[in-house]
Formats: sequence, C-alpha cells, structure tokens
Amino acid sequence: MSGPGDPGAVLKAAADAALVNPKFQPGKGETHCNQAVQSIAEEMGCTELSYRMADEQYQVMAANASGRWKKVSGTDATLHALDGGLAIAALPSQRLGEAHGHVAAVYPIGMQWSGSLGHDVPMVANVGKRVGLMRSSEAFPVADGEADYFAWS
Repeated sequence: MSGPGDPGAVLKAAADAALVNPKFQPGKGETHCNQAVQSIAEEMGCTELSYRMADEQYQVMAANASGRWKKVSGTDATLHALDGGLAIAALPSQRLGEAHGHVAAVYPIGMQWSGSLGHDVPMVANVGKRVGLMRSSEAFPVADGEADYFAWS
C-alpha cells in the first residue's frame, strides 16, 4: 500500500486506476494495453506515448528521440519504479508473432521469481487478454523471450 512519503504513490495510483478502468477491459477480441500505458504515462507527466499503438510506443521508447528513455534491465526497471519513476515492459509485434505489440507499466513493488525464466522479474500492471498485477513473465509469452524494459526520466 502507498503511504506518506511513498515515492511510488503516484505510479501506484495511476496503475491501479488503469487496471480497473472499464474502458481498458478486454472484449470483442480487442485489448487496450496501449491506452492503459498512455493513461499511466500521462499521470507521470509523459506524453510521448499518447495516441499510439503498442508497436509505436515501443518504437518511441527504443528510438529515444527525446533523450528521456533508456533501455534497462528488469532489476533497474523495478528500482526505477520503486523510486517513483515510469518504467515500461514491452515487446514489439515482430517478436510476439502477432498483429500488435504489447506494453505494460512496471509496478512499484519488489520483483518476484519466474519459474519459466529462472530468475526474478518485475511485476507489471498488465492490461491485455488478462488484466491484473502479475509477473512480467505472465504478461508476456516467455517463448518470445523476456520483455524489454525502458525507463523514462
């Protein structure tokens, strides 16, 4: 839970709101990961991901035209989130072998063991086919490799 002086309080509140937002729930074959990440990012002061599909969000972060994105490890993404910073887990469609990529915000709590990957992974606020707080290895198919992590500052 967030408490006074919790550096991750704004991020937690934004992620928690996205997880329960009726507009972001899956239905009719559609998912809304990009909209959920946009909502969280905007609450954190980042508008670079606004009005973009997941693949486009991935490209913005990877290209880093603004100089504010950095590709980081899962550990560093978690530490960044715990410090109140925005971090995103992402995979583009070409790695997923699907029509669209997938993105999820790293949640500001400690990493958890992933038996499928054999190491600790970040926890993410996942909005997709499944919605909830989960290990990144549950939000992204491990057969496609671990998600890429990006930190915004």
